[in-house]
Amino acid sequence: MALPDGIVAIEAELQSQRPGRWRRLTAEELHQESLHLFQTGWRVEVVEGEIRPAGVDHFLVVIDAAFPNSQPRIVAPGMGSDFRWPHVEPEGFLCLRPTSVAASAADRVRVHLGDALELLNYPEEKCAAEFEREFGAYWAQQATRPQASMRVVSLVKPGGKSREVFFHLDNRLSRLVAADTKAEVKAWLNSAGWPIGDHDVLPGLLVRLKKPWVPAEFPKTIGDTVKGLPDDAVRATLPANRKSLFLFEATTATGPVFAAVLASGAKSDKIKNGFRSWNHVPVGHIKRAMAPQRVERVVVSRVDAPWIHGRGHSADQAPLQARKVAVIGCGSVGSEVAELLAKAGVGELSFADSDDLMSANAGRHLLGISYLGWSKAKGVATELRRRLPHLKIGATFTSKFERLKPAELALLAGMDMIVTAGLDIEGEAAVNAWRQTLERPPAYLSTWVEAYALVGHAVLLFGKDDLMTRFEGERPAFRLTDWPAGSGDLIVEAGCGNVFQPHGAVDLQTSIAMAAKLALDALLDRIPASCRRVWFGDREAVAAHGGIAREGFTEVNAMRQFSW
Repeated sequence: MALPDGIVAIEAELQSQRPGRWRRLTAEELHQESLHLFQTGWRVEVVEGEIRPAGVDHFLVVIDAAFPNSQPRIVAPGMGSDFRWPHVEPEGFLCLRPTSVAASAADRVRVHLGDALELLNYPEEKCAAEFEREFGAYWAQQATRPQASMRVVSLVKPGGKSREVFFHLDNRLSRLVAADTKAEVKAWLNSAGWPIGDHDVLPGLLVRLKKPWVPAEFPKTIGDTVKGLPDDAVRATLPANRKSLFLFEATTATGPVFAAVLASGAKSDKIKNGFRSWNHVPVGHIKRAMAPQRVERVVVSRVDAPWIHGRGHSADQAPLQARKVAVIGCGSVGSEVAELLAKAGVGELSFADSDDLMSANAGRHLLGISYLGWSKAKGVATELRRRLPHLKIGATFTSKFERLKPAELALLAGMDMIVTAGLDIEGEAAVNAWRQTLERPPAYLSTWVEAYALVGHAVLLFGKDDLMTRFEGERPAFRLTDWPAGSGDLIVEAGCGNVFQPHGAVDLQTSIAMAAKLALDALLDRIPASCRRVWFGDREAVAAHGGIAREGFTEVNAMRQFSW
């Protein structure tokens, strides 16, 4: 509930600014549908000529029960809901810059009223500029199909010229997928789990606008939509008896924005009117016949890689999109590293693992119970493809690395990076030895954790740098803990002979993030030479679990990088 002192202060401010020209709203006035969320409000008179728009003789200042921990709102009921002025929402609510919750109630209302007067005195050119700057927001507010009933997802690359694009409309899912090519539409839907054929992909049209529309220019009919478009493009996009897609791209001050218009199919029998074939009907005749037909304005959600991985503003996206990485070992560490690389925008991922997902893995693995019994490699590939359908999945191998065939190894040799995660010593040694045979080996990132995940390692090697030169027998010389026999660093799984390290998903997260960050730094050419990073966890916990912290374990909860 708004504090009484705050209400007193607001009324003192209103009296100071506009003596005798304000009053508190009655309970009946606050019960109006548009104001029912507010607890207290005031009517403030506006004198003629004080603002530019005609028909506004008062503001409403309203606060809700959360005030002062919420924003006061200014309403100009006379502005209506016709989007004739920028930053005016339906019912006349003004969209103003937020005030500081630390400021006094009186100051906040004073600032809001001042901003309201400034907004409603914008000159014409400022109004047009604001509408253009927020073209996407106004298009969304005036969409005639809510996103819940129709969503256009676009893989179309921003920029370039007006051109033919392709789309698939799935009415069952209320979803339309658009892309520059048929192949891109099919690949995305196939990855998302909804494969389609060539005949399910139709041509549409992308139109580059010279400048963003203001709301008054938004197309309402087919006639509005095709105005000024070349006849051949209109004919291709307005076939008979099916939906047509017109995709519009506008450049705003903050980047490209897409909007979509859907038109219902032309009724060919009525429009042909004696012509034997639809293709023989003059396009002018089609345009005239369909001009009055109303169109659906639909919001576009971009799902292309530059948008998904940085809203079009990430300088890292393009170089990462060109990179190919193979993850060997898709367990609790490898699967999570793979997910982070995919989310970061690495363009192509391949996977290798001979194990299947068991229930005991599910608690710390990317995949859940729904993948029980799946090959880990296939499961991770499937799950990441489903989550990010634009991601390219390269090869998926379900055998140990040591058993890969020459052709399969040749595929891995073409990667930019090989990531090994939690491999046993035989697998790690095999990968390391294989790299030595290559003329130009890919970068090699090996990551693992010590017992209880109290220490994590990520070793990055370039060229023919050799991992095993830093090993003592089967253990790295730079390890930070030792575990005497019987100390519990390995536990035998109940009812079988499998052993496992006793750590959970949370224990692994810092080491996973460290490895993924080192991989990304290398892929972005930010690491000049081979190195290793180490996560120093809880040193005291080593002894508590029966282990011995080595001399090098000098820090706690810290990450350090060492030259190789």
